[in-house]
Amino acid sequence: MNKLIKVNLKLMLHRKDTLLCLAGALFFAFFVTASNYQTEALNWFTMFSGPVMLVMIFSAVGGLFISRDYTQNTIRNKLSVGHKRIDIYLANQISQIIFFCVTMILYLAVSCILTAAFIGTKDAVASDILGNTAVCILACIALSALTTFISMTVQSAAGGAIPLIIMYPLLMFSVLVEELDIKWMKTVSEFIPVCQLTTLVAPDQLVGRHIIFSIIFTLFFVIAGAAAFRKSDLK
Repeated sequence: MNKLIKVNLKLMLHRKDTLLCLAGALFFAFFVTASNYQTEALNWFTMFSGPVMLVMIFSAVGGLFISRDYTQNTIRNKLSVGHKRIDIYLANQISQIIFFCVTMILYLAVSCILTAAFIGTKDAVASDILGNTAVCILACIALSALTTFISMTVQSAAGGAIPLIIMYPLLMFSVLVEELDIKWMKTVSEFIPVCQLTTLVAPDQLVGRHIIFSIIFTLFFVIAGAAAFRKSDLK
């Protein structure tokens, strides 16, 4: 499996779309921070308004990366040289986690540096910022699991579009939760990583619960995806 992960990461470093994600995350960090500073709305939580948009891009790019195995028929080559299906699935999943998390950490790190440069660290509460960051990263991991699950199940180039399409209803649901203030909807939203990301523009009061829900979400889609891939007929 280590060899498969290394190959995936090497391919990611040579793909224009993944490299553009890295560059775009850095630019977006500067744009979000600078624009909020210009409007005098900058604080230590405005940086968390960006992740929900970034994960949508990550899901599309990550899905396209996995779908190349099917469009280029390299998935059969991996099986023919003796790689186990579970190793192929987990290698793709780990590669997605690395892609999502490294890019998001770069965004948050640059945002922190710029925020400190613009407004200083006087109002920065380390525990709140770290709590929000932990929720953000775990939500990214959970969404990478959803992306891998969809891409490995669809087995076509649509694996890049479908994760992005699914993100929009989830985002709309999070907006409705805030507008309607219905208890059962709020309970459901706590389990959905996209909804978690929309609450991080203020200190997260449910850090532990959100982290646990993201872990459950991740495990569910990894286990379900690996089980489905083991029994699937390759197109």
